[in-house]
Amino acid sequence: MAPVIDRTNVLTDNAARREFGKQHMSAVVIWLLAQNQWSHPILEELSNWALGEEGALHPSQVSHIRNGRMRMLGVKTIDSFGAINVAVWAYHNDKKLLKQMGTEALTKRIEDLIKDAKPVMHNGEPLDAGGWMNLYLGYIQIEGVVGGAGSQSTEAAAKAIGQYIEKAVKESGKDFMQAKALFSDAMKSPDKARKMVAVAASIDSYSADELTADISDICKALTTIDGKERDPEMVVAALS
Repeated sequence: MAPVIDRTNVLTDNAARREFGKQHMSAVVIWLLAQNQWSHPILEELSNWALGEEGALHPSQVSHIRNGRMRMLGVKTIDSFGAINVAVWAYHNDKKLLKQMGTEALTKRIEDLIKDAKPVMHNGEPLDAGGWMNLYLGYIQIEGVVGGAGSQSTEAAAKAIGQYIEKAVKESGKDFMQAKALFSDAMKSPDKARKMVAVAASIDSYSADELTADISDICKALTTIDGKERDPEMVVAALS
């Protein structure tokens, strides 16, 4: 039987693996919050709904994870992240599973929060509680998500990404106005498109957290102007 986890890219040094896991979980939480426009209190609210239990997740715990300061994850924290993630996926894909999970009733407020939400996926499946623990321990990595608290490579890439975007636009033969229109279509967000062009023109800049949240979309947007496929991990590595 094939192993549950592909260990090809898993760090063999235990301390290094766990440190990577803590940082990568930070990146995944940054990505999750940004993609879905959720705040720390909203995650608490969603935990109450998804678990049908009050107080399993507190905003301060989310903050510690996001900032890479969580030294030990409690079982309720892991349970909360797994329940939220699977429930969001089930809402869009499997209402029978959602019912089986024992979530609280779907209110308009909850539906407004999750109707356009994207769950964290790994190997085609939503990350459940066990998946979040494997993530925290550094056994798995979410494709396209880079950075996290204290990531020096992402800090460096955030400073260099403007010139990278500018070079891609120029080499494509398009001007910034054409590029912005294509970026907007690709990202489904005029605001993100304007941000990309402003950064390329040195009018604005990305923070490391913003780059973590948007690097996957930036790569896809750049592909629309030159047809070149880009991998977020490779782009960050090249710029750092």
